Amino acid sequence: MNKRTNEQMNETKIPKILILGGGYVTITASRGLKKAIQNKEVEVTVVSRENFHCFHGFVGEMITGRVSPGSIISPVRRIFAPATIHVANIENIDLDNQKVSVSRLSDGSMYDLEYDHLLLALGSADNLEIYPGLKEHGHCLKTYEECFRVKNHILKMFERASICTDPEERKSLLTFVVAGGGYAGTEIAGELSDFARLLTGKEYKHIQREECRVILACKSSRILPELYKGKGAAGYGNGHPSLVKYASRHSAKLGVEVMLDTQVKAATPSSVHLSNGEIIPTQTIINAVGTKSQEVIEKLNLEKDARGRIILNPDMTVKGYNNVWAAGDCSALPHPKGDYCPSVGIFALKGGEHFAKNVLRKIRSKPLKAFSYIGIGQGVSIGRRTAVVELRGVRITGLLAWIFWRVLLVYYFPTWDRRLRLIADWMIWPVVGRDIVEMSIGNADDMGISNNLYPAGEKITDLARSVTYEHLITKGEVELIYKGVVLDTLSEGDYIREKFYQSTDGVYAQAKTKVRTISVKKQNAKILEAIFNKKKHHKLES
Repeated sequence: MNKRTNEQMNETKIPKILILGGGYVTITASRGLKKAIQNKEVEVTVVSRENFHCFHGFVGEMITGRVSPGSIISPVRRIFAPATIHVANIENIDLDNQKVSVSRLSDGSMYDLEYDHLLLALGSADNLEIYPGLKEHGHCLKTYEECFRVKNHILKMFERASICTDPEERKSLLTFVVAGGGYAGTEIAGELSDFARLLTGKEYKHIQREECRVILACKSSRILPELYKGKGAAGYGNGHPSLVKYASRHSAKLGVEVMLDTQVKAATPSSVHLSNGEIIPTQTIINAVGTKSQEVIEKLNLEKDARGRIILNPDMTVKGYNNVWAAGDCSALPHPKGDYCPSVGIFALKGGEHFAKNVLRKIRSKPLKAFSYIGIGQGVSIGRRTAVVELRGVRITGLLAWIFWRVLLVYYFPTWDRRLRLIADWMIWPVVGRDIVEMSIGNADDMGISNNLYPAGEKITDLARSVTYEHLITKGEVELIYKGVVLDTLSEGDYIREKFYQSTDGVYAQAKTKVRTISVKKQNAKILEAIFNKKKHHKLES
């Protein structure tokens, strides 16, 4: 009898579950399916673009050196085990034929993955079109790579400012603008302002704290609008104004300049344009506002809400499909108390957990259950070991709130080794100081090429002094100006280069219209020009 049963099981096809995305959803989904994988009840494959998971709850502390960069990432081959892992890009999702096309990240090779059940857990992407110049000159916080770049950029600004003698340039180097007064923006601004205090007190003694500006641009009439009114991140009660007032006072004490009812309208290499008409010289714009669906999600012909999220049934299946599921930021899952679940980490974790239970119910021919998690509260760190927390309607502030919030985040951290590293970092830095190593690696063969966007009236190059970059105009018109007089007008295909101003001090290049340029390091521009002219000359001879 047992032998016959085993033979029947071997002949039975093992259901293939394909999970797209390596975020919070996948952590709990893979955990919930672990025993079923080991018992060969299901085959689970995870497609992740990175071979690590970044825990965003500690990004603010990583950027400002309280915890080391490696402490907030965990290897996916440990946290998703025993699932099969594919480090690859997702190119196309074919729901009708139940297959997903992916490209291997190492070399771009394309191949297909088939499935019986599909979980869409792709999160969201930064909306780089939310204001002009964000893509070219802003810093986002969506990926680990971007966060790591912000950390290094901030230290570069302090290094440059410490030896800069030009007052105007020094001012722009030490001005940091954060766009977005929600959870992420408020935390980053507070941590950065406190970081400036520590840096100028010890390591950068030639810089005064008063020279450093941290500006938080918030489009609403107060910071933390999701906490001020309504249930926010599935909190309790009808808003928590007292917590927001506390956070506002604390941010001011840290030196954060909060600009309410103000949005970033444009970013340039040397300034930020605000909706109140101000143009602030700065070389650091950190964006914490504006997301959109991933491109592969946008292509799917599924019912979506105004934010582009896939609308789900209460059991987490996608409408019109009984084998396609979604969770996390790419989904609009009905909340048990009405509306949709908020796009925050705890609901992604609970979503992955519920999916694992429901997909096994489906495979075992049992009825599905509706998502029932309500939420336990909400909170945010606001700098200098201070937080505001609401736990089931109970409000907590200050150091106690910060400790509680850290304990909660550590509890949900996916690996024990990283938890120990975090705790070690917290114990060590008060004794030895913050991590101030700028770890970006320069490439000796780097041509220094970058894309730039300038609104009309913006100065592109101060030609009164030696420049590092030359610009090729790809769109718009540029005027060369000397003492208020236009000497020449350049357009698409023209260079803004040293020969225009070698003979005349005080000439500068200014955008006449909206201008896009490609800038190249001056010494490399000459190399490229020589190659171009040589090929051009060869063609003429032929």
